[in-house]
Amino acid sequence: MLKWTAPPLLIFAALAFAGVTARPAFAQQAAPTPVIKRDIVKKIEAALPDKAPAQPKQPRKVLIFSKTKGFRHGSIPVGVFSLTVMGRKTGAYEVVYSEDDAWFEPESLKQFDAVIMLNTTGEIFLPKEMPKEPQQKLAAQEREERLKKSLVDFVKGGKGLAGMHSATDTYHNWGEYNAMMGGAFAGHPWHQAVPVKNLSPNHPLNESFPSDGFEVTDEIYQFRNDTALPADRKMLLSLDTSKMDVSKGSRKDGLYPISWISRYGKGRTFYCSLGHGEHIYFNPQVLKHYLAGIQYVLGDLEADATPTVPSNK
Repeated sequence: MLKWTAPPLLIFAALAFAGVTARPAFAQQAAPTPVIKRDIVKKIEAALPDKAPAQPKQPRKVLIFSKTKGFRHGSIPVGVFSLTVMGRKTGAYEVVYSEDDAWFEPESLKQFDAVIMLNTTGEIFLPKEMPKEPQQKLAAQEREERLKKSLVDFVKGGKGLAGMHSATDTYHNWGEYNAMMGGAFAGHPWHQAVPVKNLSPNHPLNESFPSDGFEVTDEIYQFRNDTALPADRKMLLSLDTSKMDVSKGSRKDGLYPISWISRYGKGRTFYCSLGHGEHIYFNPQVLKHYLAGIQYVLGDLEADATPTVPSNK
């Protein structure tokens, strides 16, 4: 069952396509309603994979979370809808979608197999407005630390964490989050068509992409120099720097990764920086990549997460 526990994101046509013929009683609705156009719904429908790359070992439940305390991407509604109906159509997972961080309380979070951070930004476990009264402010900070620990324990204990686009523009100064997600946003020098290098053509997460690379148009991130390191994670996609001018970039190692997977404790993580534009969420190749990544973090798709460059540690 689809559960909607955040402000409105879908029009009736979108709900109908997802298999919901009437608005659920628990859906919270506020005007204005229309935020996904019928033609976008049709594009998503045409782009969805026919099946999942792996058979789920058991019914899977994921939390899609899109709270923002910084820049808010207009593509969030389309992204939430696309990932939700993809899980339903393929049988790979069911979704609870929310922007209520109370879901990260340990007793609530434990019901999920994975969390998907979809274009989150900023310090998402703090209130929208920080209280000025000292005791209330302290209580908010203590709650933030509790929710942070809950997420870390969740992943370390064997669950999954996936992130799309600005999931890395979230908690820049929380080292454990940066280590789990894999990168910390440090700018977006390119918003254009770019050549993408397939770093692992035989990898199950890259099966939808040509082995010799491809071109995509989106806002392309670069990451802080102490993050997104090939010695720490399996790099899957990157800018093909042999085919474009990257002089606007500032990475000391010259690497501009786009997608990767990793292990964190007993858990698994996946990140892809594509997803600024809503068109990404009806790109068939990218959706297959997302689905494989989600199934990897759920533990249903076996995939090599050995760091690309062996560490000397």
